[in-house]
Amino acid sequence: MTTEFTATTHGFERRITLSQPQLGNTLSLEAMRALAAEIRQAGRDDNLKIIRLNAEGASFCGGRAVSAPPAKAPTAAEYRGIVTEPILDVYRAMHESQIPVLAEVQGDAIGFGCALVAACDLAIAADSVRFSLPELQKNLPPTLVLSVLRYKVPPKAAAHMVYLTDTIDAETAKDWGFVAEVVGADSLRSRADAMVASIGSRDRVAIAALKTYFREIVIPDFSLASEVAGLSLAVAMTSMRRDK
Repeated sequence: MTTEFTATTHGFERRITLSQPQLGNTLSLEAMRALAAEIRQAGRDDNLKIIRLNAEGASFCGGRAVSAPPAKAPTAAEYRGIVTEPILDVYRAMHESQIPVLAEVQGDAIGFGCALVAACDLAIAADSVRFSLPELQKNLPPTLVLSVLRYKVPPKAAAHMVYLTDTIDAETAKDWGFVAEVVGADSLRSRADAMVASIGSRDRVAIAALKTYFREIVIPDFSLASEVAGLSLAVAMTSMRRDK
């Protein structure tokens, strides 16, 4: 049982709230496994119509929590199992969910947090929010992120973020496709409530059919992209460690 997020049901809505603001709402690999399981369970629940992802505090999600390095350098296969699979499984769970996932972004989204917003079906952000993908600053090729961005963000915009590791503001994030709406911070919750209410007024069968169409037609070949992303990252990271 993780303490890094809470999950509660509000009528037809399953609300997942990142709940470690003192740590910037970073998520451990263990919490990511739990998050994927929670999204899968909610996505299959016939009583639910939407999953809402939000956070407490000043940060939405600061990325993956720093963990102690293993005593022994892992092989590429071990690295995939330990590091890449928990991250990719969150993206897969969101992709495969029968109902849409809404991101309500009140604070900065960094690394995994930025990709988490992009992976959501719907996303709204406060106008003060910033987005960044700083992985390459640590020579970590963000292939896992790119497996999410490939049909969400224009290729040159994605390349700009991952190669240059620049931080972008909410309006730029909207222009590039990370979010669909930007509102004032004081209006964020009410607008997200209205979006949830709108979706909740529809029949779940219609909502699920639309989600299936997005999954299979609008965003095809996600599984293949996910596999290649995990393999590429594992090979790169284990090769660099062996060279040093």
